[in-house]
Amino acid sequence: MTQDLQRQLLKAAQRLQKVQEAETSLLAYTQLCHPHPDDPDDATKSLYESTPQARMLCEMIEKLDKRKLMHPNGRPCLRVAVSIGPQMGKSQIISRNGPAWLAGRNPRANMILGSYNQDMANGFGDDTRAFVTSSAHKQVFPRFELRKGGAAKDLLVTEDGGKMAFVGVGGSGTGKPAEAFIVDDPIKNDEEANSPVYRDRVWNWFTKVVNTRIHKRSWILITHTRWAEDDLIGRLCDPDHPDRNDRFAGISDEWIYINLPAIVHEPELAKVLGLELKPPAELVTDVEDLDLVVKQFGDKPVSTLWDERFDLPFLAKQKRLDKRGFTALRMGKPTPDDGDYFTNDMLVEYHKESDLPKNLRIYGASDHAVSEKQKRDSTIIGCVGVDTEHDIWVLPDLVWAKMETTETVETLLAFFKRRRPLLWWLESELISKAFGPFLYKEMARQRIYTAIDPVTPSKEKKVRARAIQGFMGMRPRGKVHFPAFAHWWPDAKAQLLKFPYATHDDFVDWLAHIGAGLLKEFPAQKEKPSDENVVRVGSLQWILAESRRNAMTTKLKTANAGW
Repeated sequence: MTQDLQRQLLKAAQRLQKVQEAETSLLAYTQLCHPHPDDPDDATKSLYESTPQARMLCEMIEKLDKRKLMHPNGRPCLRVAVSIGPQMGKSQIISRNGPAWLAGRNPRANMILGSYNQDMANGFGDDTRAFVTSSAHKQVFPRFELRKGGAAKDLLVTEDGGKMAFVGVGGSGTGKPAEAFIVDDPIKNDEEANSPVYRDRVWNWFTKVVNTRIHKRSWILITHTRWAEDDLIGRLCDPDHPDRNDRFAGISDEWIYINLPAIVHEPELAKVLGLELKPPAELVTDVEDLDLVVKQFGDKPVSTLWDERFDLPFLAKQKRLDKRGFTALRMGKPTPDDGDYFTNDMLVEYHKESDLPKNLRIYGASDHAVSEKQKRDSTIIGCVGVDTEHDIWVLPDLVWAKMETTETVETLLAFFKRRRPLLWWLESELISKAFGPFLYKEMARQRIYTAIDPVTPSKEKKVRARAIQGFMGMRPRGKVHFPAFAHWWPDAKAQLLKFPYATHDDFVDWLAHIGAGLLKEFPAQKEKPSDENVVRVGSLQWILAESRRNAMTTKLKTANAGW
């Protein structure tokens, strides 16, 4: 037997082994479907690189397909959400090779894949069709065939009656049942993520389309980058979502949520991914790069998720360029821990009420949740004091709650009486169309004469908050002081640091009224120091001075009489 024939037989044996492995292993199937261009006949070589995230996603889909995935609470789980950064290879696994492999294993099954629009979904359909008609797929699943005429971009139909549908957010699922529903990047960009209207659209599509296409044994896998706190993963299963125990109570109990950051800090996650945590000094050789890495990430042991493409120096430069984008998209945290629009160093705290200056001019404002768009927000009513240096002191007796019109008016009147603000800022539309007439009627009846300044805020929240951001960003320290001892401060602080990517921003809206209003007002007047040269009326010095002045006046009149 010649050496050439031996090599051919060895390659054939290796391919057979790989084909058998690919029948039960999604990762092996994916590697087989991407032969190395230098030696396409060698099944041991592949253009597809096995990464920690690829191995985890493949294992996740395999367990979901077998209904053998277990929740940490010990119960079987059919709902998984994974947040992972861009260009990490997730779509290749879950939206291209994954559906092809699942269809090959069970050609009678029905599945749906959804993405942010129909064009993107059609692209996934095209790629999946290419894989199920490839020679590699035929070797792994020789009985698999697409039905004649059943190879459209948005719908693949097998000879056994199974269907693979590809739909965009907002698209109908009518007539498309699903044993598996995969959602890949339902949000396209930052603009959509920051739109409450679009986030609600994604949510309505998920609840009204995705949920109506499944049955009790169907599984759902969602993967996307984290754009905002209130994105789809946030609402479904992020434990840090502010409405977790209210609006979305109990939902997260059904889900497993996994965040795969570009830089891994946690030993437990590193162990699961097969990564070794090391100090940056052992991972970066260039001195300048190391300085940048330590400045951006610290010097604690870390590991990168995909070092061949995204090493520490590269990621450090990404963070330096756009801290918020890096934290959200690369690390799976919608906002940096130290804030973005408002940062930690802007938040100046005072720790007891006696810290308040004695001489303050009091102003007030209220932000009311009365419209349909604000139905999930709360009403905030409160005052600030402005001292002689134009520093703003947020007073601790702020009211932050959901309330009806009558309660709102009563609370406003109570503030008017107790704090006696010089001016109160309130949205003009609320004065003319909501509770304004009732408020003025009660003010007249109770003889309360607080001046109300109607304001028309900008529709753009970041523009609206610029004035207060300017006060808070003054150096060497901010000019806005917050009561650290107030029960509402932790929630307010969280909103400030997460703005404008938080689920709620009612406190920021209230504070924005204060900032915009105070640009038109004046600080408390400093007490004038006593001047020893000033003669007080009625004093002995004043009497003597008046006597001398009167005598001089008499002399002048006598002299003038002679002319």
